[in-house]
Amino acid sequence: MAAVAGMTAFASAGTLSKDEQQCLACHGSAGMEKQLASGETLSLHISGDTFAKSVHGAIGCAGCHSDIDPTGHPAANSSIGGKRSFSVARVQVCRGCHSEQFKEWDQSVHAALVSGGNPAAPICTSCHSPHAVIKGSSAAMDTVPCKACHGDIFTAYAASVHGVLRGSGVTQAPLCFSCHGAHGVRVPTAGAGLKNACFGCHTTALAAHRTWLPNTELHFDVVSCPACHAPKAQRRVDLVLYNNTTHKEASEPLGVPEFASRAGSPAARRRGLDPAMLFTLLQALNRSGIEDKTSFKGRLDVRTGVEAHELAPSAEAISDCNTCHRAGADAFQSVTISMAGPGGIPIRYGARKEILNSAFSINSIGGFYAIGGTRITFLDVLLVLALLGGIGAPAVHLTARLAVRRYTNRTRHKQRKG
Repeated sequence: MAAVAGMTAFASAGTLSKDEQQCLACHGSAGMEKQLASGETLSLHISGDTFAKSVHGAIGCAGCHSDIDPTGHPAANSSIGGKRSFSVARVQVCRGCHSEQFKEWDQSVHAALVSGGNPAAPICTSCHSPHAVIKGSSAAMDTVPCKACHGDIFTAYAASVHGVLRGSGVTQAPLCFSCHGAHGVRVPTAGAGLKNACFGCHTTALAAHRTWLPNTELHFDVVSCPACHAPKAQRRVDLVLYNNTTHKEASEPLGVPEFASRAGSPAARRRGLDPAMLFTLLQALNRSGIEDKTSFKGRLDVRTGVEAHELAPSAEAISDCNTCHRAGADAFQSVTISMAGPGGIPIRYGARKEILNSAFSINSIGGFYAIGGTRITFLDVLLVLALLGGIGAPAVHLTARLAVRRYTNRTRHKQRKG
């Protein structure tokens, strides 16, 4: 009776061939499932109406399940170890038709997480239910697959200026893939990626900021867009490990046991890295014989990914310079050290705020420091002394030359009189 009921349900779809209806006579039965060796239960139920409407309906069951022999199905020795291993194996079927998308995915942060053994990392079927792929569904806020894993971030996005516009029907407003990519999902915060992602739509942003923001290019290089455009967010200084040769963010250092052991110690986790530890790290990374020199580039950013998506209308963005450029500004009370992890996901260590005011850190905040503006008093004093020294040395030299000349002239004058 169940098989007959399944056949009746799928006949109503009207676009399924006899071969598909034969398959769905069983798989159309609600509750059809298989117990796996892992103890999990794998659902084998397929909705015929949904499958007929999907983009895969046209290729039929055999398009993806060419390994199944209908005359001997199910095979007596058929075994599936677990749901995850089964899904990962089936991804290779997707590659057969979607090679370009697969190449993009293979370079994505999702693929890096899969390679690292993360059991929750998305694969093709995590975002695209193979029997219910409806064209355009990923571009709708109600059905975008990203929110299945990134629910808290999507909630923040939905309430942002971007989400409100998209929800009101403005399809030009960005959705997840607009900034992150669809299959080659990347981490926008890596390098200059976030700035470039914003510039993709806001092409006149740099010119517009030049009309009122001093040192505009420097601000755009070292201040992330959400740091000002998510006004309710908490901000921090992030010192990013940077390869001076490749001009890219460097990965977590290997072969530096002093740093690994000290950075991972309970005391470091509790209080954060201190200036001496940072100095030790740079000394080890730039030891004799190392060609690719490493430094840190400072950047002002928001503290969490959720806050990065809480973007407000431009009229609400922070435009008061005193928010950051004052003594004791909140943004400079929180400091982190970050390195590029798998797929560009930052690996962060907490650091003490004193790290910005130490002689050990002079070489650690290149491109970020601005005299009087960054409010790093120690470096302000050093630079003033250097400037005074630079001005004073020529003055002393000139004075000495004048004194020597006067002394020489007097001596010659006396000799002539004598």
